[in-house]
Amino acid sequence: MEDSEFSAQPAAPTASSAQPKPRWGLRIGLGACAAILLVAIFFIFRLFLPVWWATRISNQTQGSLSGGVLLGLAYGFIFTFVPLLIGWQMRYKKISWPWKGVILVLALAAASPNLMTLGIYLNSSSAARKAQLTIDTTATWFPSWTIIGAVLGVLLFAGIAVFWHMWRSRGKKMKALKQDLKSRPASASTGPDATISEPEPRPSDAPDLEYPPTDPPTPEDR
Repeated sequence: MEDSEFSAQPAAPTASSAQPKPRWGLRIGLGACAAILLVAIFFIFRLFLPVWWATRISNQTQGSLSGGVLLGLAYGFIFTFVPLLIGWQMRYKKISWPWKGVILVLALAAASPNLMTLGIYLNSSSAARKAQLTIDTTATWFPSWTIIGAVLGVLLFAGIAVFWHMWRSRGKKMKALKQDLKSRPASASTGPDATISEPEPRPSDAPDLEYPPTDPPTPEDR
């Protein structure tokens, strides 16, 4: 009777049948649109961005050699040191991977001026050649001093990172040493073999011994 009741119950639906099937057509279409958009952005940047950035640099330096030196040093240092500090925040374990991606995007955005200058001199397109000519004519020392500023930014960041690591390791050692010193007296005083030993008497604490007085020898004794 019991077997017939159990056999009459309908079978529970499996998990695989309850899950909806993925729509591969929609995914493929979205992926193709994203790829086309990225290619279009790449060509726009390749054709127009180098000339635009070279024009901005030319307007800021106004053909001055000292202006090119100062501007290149400032751009190279600031837009290298700041992105490294932003990207350094990814070392924390409490930050999840989506937020680490956001930090990485922010670091790349902060480094975009140096990346655009680097892209001009690594690109072989006609727009890049025009941008190189504009910078070499109106801001002659800008590229060289941008590299020098970037190197200084990397060196300063490396020094801060090394100092922070040494300071943190020293703090951990001092904390462990303090905990060790706090645990030693408690274990020594409350241990089962702890005994109180009396100090040994010093020689100065010994009682003075009295000897009977002796008379000087007489001539007869000699």
